Amino acid sequence: MHNKRVHNARFELYAMTLLVILLIFTFNIHNIRTAPPPLTSYDDQVNALLNQMTDEEKVGQMTQITINLILKDPSKPPPEIEVDPAKLAIAIKDYKVGSILNVAETGAYSLTQWHTIIGKIQDEARDTRLHIPVLYGIDSIHGANYIQNAVLFPQAIALAATFNTTLAHALGRIVAHQTRAAGIPWDFHPQVDVGRQKLWPRLWETYGEDVKVAKDMGRAYTEGMQGDDLTSRENVAACLKHYVGYGQPLSGRDRTPAWIDDRHMHEYFLPPFEEGVRAGAVSVMINSGEVNGIPGHANYHLLTEILKERYQFHGFTVSDWEDIKRLHFRDHTADTPKEAVRQAVMAGVDMSMVPFDYSFYDLALECVKDGSIPRTRLDDAVRRILRVKYALGLFTGNNAWPDSSAINTFNKPEYDATNLQAARQAITLLKNNGNTLPLDITRITETNKLLITGPTSNVLTSLNGGWSYTWQGNDESIYPKNLTDKTILESFRKRLGSAKIDYYNSSSFDQLFNIDNLLNAAQSASYILVCLGEKAYTETLGNINDLTLDNAQLQLVEQIRNRTQVPIIIVLVQGRPRIIRRIVDMSSAILTMYLPGMEGGQALVDVLFGDYNPSGRLPITYPKYNHHLSTYDYKWSEADFGNYIDVEFEFGHGLSYTTFDYSNLNVPPTLNWNDQLIITLSVRNSGSRQSDHTVLLYISDLYRSITPPNKELKGYTKLSLQAGEQKAVQFTLNRHDLSFIGIDLTRQTEPGLFIVTVGNLRANFTLIGGDGPVNSTPRSKSIN
Repeated sequence: MHNKRVHNARFELYAMTLLVILLIFTFNIHNIRTAPPPLTSYDDQVNALLNQMTDEEKVGQMTQITINLILKDPSKPPPEIEVDPAKLAIAIKDYKVGSILNVAETGAYSLTQWHTIIGKIQDEARDTRLHIPVLYGIDSIHGANYIQNAVLFPQAIALAATFNTTLAHALGRIVAHQTRAAGIPWDFHPQVDVGRQKLWPRLWETYGEDVKVAKDMGRAYTEGMQGDDLTSRENVAACLKHYVGYGQPLSGRDRTPAWIDDRHMHEYFLPPFEEGVRAGAVSVMINSGEVNGIPGHANYHLLTEILKERYQFHGFTVSDWEDIKRLHFRDHTADTPKEAVRQAVMAGVDMSMVPFDYSFYDLALECVKDGSIPRTRLDDAVRRILRVKYALGLFTGNNAWPDSSAINTFNKPEYDATNLQAARQAITLLKNNGNTLPLDITRITETNKLLITGPTSNVLTSLNGGWSYTWQGNDESIYPKNLTDKTILESFRKRLGSAKIDYYNSSSFDQLFNIDNLLNAAQSASYILVCLGEKAYTETLGNINDLTLDNAQLQLVEQIRNRTQVPIIIVLVQGRPRIIRRIVDMSSAILTMYLPGMEGGQALVDVLFGDYNPSGRLPITYPKYNHHLSTYDYKWSEADFGNYIDVEFEFGHGLSYTTFDYSNLNVPPTLNWNDQLIITLSVRNSGSRQSDHTVLLYISDLYRSITPPNKELKGYTKLSLQAGEQKAVQFTLNRHDLSFIGIDLTRQTEPGLFIVTVGNLRANFTLIGGDGPVNSTPRSKSIN
């Protein structure tokens, strides 16, 4: 029976891998991109329409409301949700509303239900004077998570751990297809905030702490979502968020002030947004907090001078939830609600996510009539919104309405296969003493069982996190009954059978109970799998005062270890790197899954039994102490004179069941100013197992006019290597890759000596020459 199960598991793995390869190959064909038409190419049509519009119609286009305002009873369960015709007419006919978002907080809607809702909204819009379609937006954060039966992928932080931009592009394509299938053409994603504040409750929505990873993943996902042609019903409009500095609150608490000097803003936080604009993203959502005392929604310099003028962004900006009102009642920069509207619009906000009333419409219209918002600014905002509606093809034929045929093509087998592959590639092996893993399946018997416990072991909410059917994603009862076998526990039962597993529900996230029975069973177990982590959360409700994992979970491991020496495997299911210093040495192995999505349970089974070799790498630095929350690119002084910060696991850390040898690093000794630097090396799988493997390349600038970080990630690639196989790897860099933001806030490159580090290999090269606006005076650099 054991051999048959192993054979079947491996056969399924090979079949699913083939599906994923075929899917990614198809997406790579799409990824040979023909540049979509620039948004400004629609300006003749847009301006012709603008010339016909009244002030009221224009302000209506800038107004976005939540779906609750047009429903009969938003508190009803999803099957009973209905649009109220009278409320809809008020929104579309009386207030000329241009955009609607969201779902009621009772759960996801079926595809058929979405078709009915979107159809009624667009029917009402078609019956207006100018027939301007409504732009519907949704938070499809890790899949089309507000549509029943959609794929729920790993969250962004897990996707970052794969270091696989091809996979990110593939996920973007699937999310776009399933979101547009519902008739929804606009997705509030990707989130390209750089996650360098580990307390922040939205860290898991980012691609981690590195700028390059955020840039690359954001671009790949955006291009996957938008495709070559936004009018296609396979594509959706992307929305970069949250512009900018939102992810760096000083306190670590959501929507609280960030203090980011201009150099750091341009070095770390703006580049992913600039990259997203270059990738063609057509909308940008604004930071809900404040930076250096200026709320994101009132920051003219960042919204207009940088985003729209310097980056040449021709799409539109949208506020976050109720944030224009907050300029008055929270931020106190506006002494009246009307002044808040004026401040936001004049700063560069084009659309207001109001969302519960029509106050923005009334107040903005007053401002237009009294001249405090000039009609030139009004036209600019509306022109940007209409460009995107034309680009999406919403004015063409029936493109604004759902396509009924999409119901038949909504799910494809390769979508689930891609989801499983993403979850597998994300899982990061942090510790593996004595080769505890992969598990020896012959040791697991009905006498010596696999013991499973811990608060994340039998819940789907922790695997998926926030934005899963509901905003917080923490209602287990909302998950479809046919998915209950997707938990970690049930995934192991499917593999081993119930007779070989002991399960004890002996702790919640913050409380121990029924511990004696667990401790008794632990003594005869073959292995003990302890699944720890966080319950689902997002935004302010995820604020914490202490990054240390809840005491009850730490005590769970401590009490097990005090009773038995059976190997303990800790599995972390969490959106932030919760501190586990007390229990690291008590474990034989530790893995982090981040928030792996609906296939996380099966992915863990595949990894623990060796059907898939773990290849994830940490996209964040994992801290050991509460007040030592440094990032990998720390300054030299942070490691000098006893300042070194001892971390639990370094950025990029990730173990494997096989070994890799790096050799033949070739770095030219000099790089001329206008040339490319070609770096090559060989990577060999010197172990006995096939494996994926990420190669990371770091550059250290030895001396420069602004103190340099100790190293910066400048390249990475994901390989697949059979046992004994060797591949050549090449990285191509140029002067821009060696640049930094100077004192005058311009990007500069200074000649001199640099170090290349790849694995255990190091080499030096010297950049020579220099001209133009950068600091080009050659300076002597030396290294011991």
